[in-house]
Amino acid sequence: MRYTKISMTDVIIAGAGAAGLMTAITAARRGLSVTVLEPNGKTGKKLRITGKGRCNVANNCTSDEVLKNVPVNPRFLYSAFYSFTNEDVIKLINSLGVPTKTERGGRVFPQSDMARDVAEALVRNAKKHGARFVTGKVTGIDTSDGKVRGVTLSDGKKLEAD
Repeated sequence: MRYTKISMTDVIIAGAGAAGLMTAITAARRGLSVTVLEPNGKTGKKLRITGKGRCNVANNCTSDEVLKNVPVNPRFLYSAFYSFTNEDVIKLINSLGVPTKTERGGRVFPQSDMARDVAEALVRNAKKHGARFVTGKVTGIDTSDGKVRGVTLSDGKKLEAD
C-alpha cells in the first residue's frame, strides 16, 4: 500500500465536475493548495455533454424570474441565487476566455456552441491558480475529532488534508 501525504493545508475535492471545478478555482484563488480527484481522469465529463454538447451555462433573466419557475420550495435557493447570480456565472465564463451568446428564452451558451470550451476553461483556470488534478477513486474518508482529515483511494494511496 502506498502512502502519500499532502501538506495539512491542502483541500481535497472529490470529483472534477462543474461543482468540483468551481470549488477548485475558488479555493485556489484564495491561496489554498488544492488537489482535485477524478475517478475516470476525464474532467468535466457531464459538463462536456450538457445542452446536447453546447452547454447552457445560465439564463439571462433576473433571479426572481428563475425562482418563479421553481415548482417546489424556491426559497431554498434564495441564498445561492443571490450569492452567485446568473450574471456572475456569465461574467465568470467570459473572464475565462469563453465568450457567450444569449438565445431564445434567455438561454446563454458559449459562442462556439461547444461545451468542452467551458469545461477546458474551468480546468485551465484551476490549474493556473495551482490546483493539481489526480486520477483516483475515493473509497474511504478519514476522520478524526469530528473532522475530515483525508481520503483513501482505490489503489490504497492516502491523501491528507486539513
